Amino acid sequence: MGPVLSLLWAIPANPHFDFYTLFYVLAFTLNLGMLIWEGHRRGYPLRSWLVLLAVTTLMFIIGTKLLAFSGAEWRALLYSGHWPASEARTVLGGALTGTLTVLLLRRPFGFSWHVFDAFTLPMCAALMVQCVGCLLTGCCFGELTHSSWGVTYPPDTQPYLWQVSQGLLSVGAQHSLPVHPTQLYTLLACAAVGGVLLLTRNRIWPGGSRRLLHMGLLLAARFLIEFWRNPAGEQVGAAEHMHGGLVLKQLQWALLLLAPLFLAGWAFLIRCPAQPERVPGNSPVRNLLGVAGMLLLTAWLGQWALTLPEVLVVKALLLAVVLLEGGALLWSAPQAERPYRVSVPLGLACCLFLLTSQTPADSAQATRKSYYTVVAAWSQGSFQRQQNTYGGGCGGNSALLPYQHDYTTGSLDISKTIMPGYDASGSHKAEKTFGLRLHLGSDQQVPLFDDSLQISSGKKRTSLYGLNPYMQADRRYFGMGLGLMFGNLGYHEKEYGDEISLVEIQGTLRLGQRQSVYAQADYNFLGYGPANPQHRLGVGTGFGGTRWGLLVGGARAKPYKLLPGASGWSGFAEARGQLAPHWGVNAFALFGNESQRQVGIQVSRRLGEKSR
Repeated sequence: MGPVLSLLWAIPANPHFDFYTLFYVLAFTLNLGMLIWEGHRRGYPLRSWLVLLAVTTLMFIIGTKLLAFSGAEWRALLYSGHWPASEARTVLGGALTGTLTVLLLRRPFGFSWHVFDAFTLPMCAALMVQCVGCLLTGCCFGELTHSSWGVTYPPDTQPYLWQVSQGLLSVGAQHSLPVHPTQLYTLLACAAVGGVLLLTRNRIWPGGSRRLLHMGLLLAARFLIEFWRNPAGEQVGAAEHMHGGLVLKQLQWALLLLAPLFLAGWAFLIRCPAQPERVPGNSPVRNLLGVAGMLLLTAWLGQWALTLPEVLVVKALLLAVVLLEGGALLWSAPQAERPYRVSVPLGLACCLFLLTSQTPADSAQATRKSYYTVVAAWSQGSFQRQQNTYGGGCGGNSALLPYQHDYTTGSLDISKTIMPGYDASGSHKAEKTFGLRLHLGSDQQVPLFDDSLQISSGKKRTSLYGLNPYMQADRRYFGMGLGLMFGNLGYHEKEYGDEISLVEIQGTLRLGQRQSVYAQADYNFLGYGPANPQHRLGVGTGFGGTRWGLLVGGARAKPYKLLPGASGWSGFAEARGQLAPHWGVNAFALFGNESQRQVGIQVSRRLGEKSR
């Protein structure tokens, strides 16, 4: 017998580096990228295709976990309704739930049977990437090998710990005994199946044929690989059973039935006449209903169901759908109806970030050091000012005329806060927050004068949009923040009403302890919307803690020309409350000045709390 060739993989000295999550995210990214391209190649409408991908991706993720649950975990889920805190996964469960989801949604979304074939090549490529993560992590490992190839693993990895527990390896050994690289076997099998699909891509087969061939070949390959896979590295069906004198794992018995069934279905289907693929149309109502259904599902799943990378994948898909649908509705609507047409997708976008922001299981720690916050805000108000309707040239500027502006805005705020600590000398460090706000809304200007000379064209509605990156640093008795506002921020120029502010600066300064009494000054306060940012001076208190707060004072309007006798100052009050550990509500109102009015409300959700 020749010498054993053992490959000692260059895994970092810290074996707890999360290779699995890294390649898990890469695999999902590659899969979604290829699916989007495949949909484009087939002529699928992007919005409907993204909805189908979002739902299928979520159900695939859920399926990988459902099939890996133990009996006790299933009983806990059925009796209590709470998702078990399990990290076990199996791709077989994902393939099953993903296929059933496409089968359920194919007809309502107008796709033909060919849509199943679109998932084949991307899945093969994604599985190949994930196999690399499994190989470097040590999960899904193989049996001991005495052949001319094998892989070894460093201490604290699954193969190493299993061999120590079985007495096959002494404690303190530098690496494990060689095992079969079953992860590489799976990678090669996926590459081979992908090659078969590419070689037969020009065959004119009925819709769904390639999906049956794809699944049949993968299941058959998995059946064979199980002979070299260690039961300790198997999540599902690892126990062995004997039937008719043949000893196989439970999983192998299932695969022995399923693989021929899929292949037989493929062989039968390709003998039938092929029908041309039917390309569906876009249905905004159907797409938004699909998004709403996913929001309800993710809200029900709870904090243990999805890890942070999975939340981000699902959230990115759903947000893309909401933004595309909102843009389509806004583009197709008449000018006067645009703010109302866009309110539904904007509301769903706010709900999207609130309801899909699940806290990963491994991030809930007793000592909070950092967290993310998602805030959805709405505001409505009005202000009065004098403005020119035209100007410049030989004719000079037009006379100043009074107008009232009525506005409605919505905002979405995503930020990360790093909680304060103490340095080596005991000095209190700063709490740091970095965030980004997105503002959308509408402003309608109404003339307040007799327009018998038709100086004004009447009511004019302008869509508002703004992007507001900002940062905030807070110490115990002092805090300051700075931000920029980009976009169409409303009629804020000092002279001309038709001139739009495109860039402005935002700032805040606090003196005093937030829990007791403090003073605060804000320049271009923008927490509730961009239509009429105020300059504020106020005094606040936290009533001795951090759960409740109140800030009151005076707010100054932007430096535009006011109506004769009008004041630019208003009173304001802002109250906040932490209703639950992760949920908060803020409310804001201007008062005392009929020419400057505004009310607003914020709902916030904390997520991703972890120790650093």
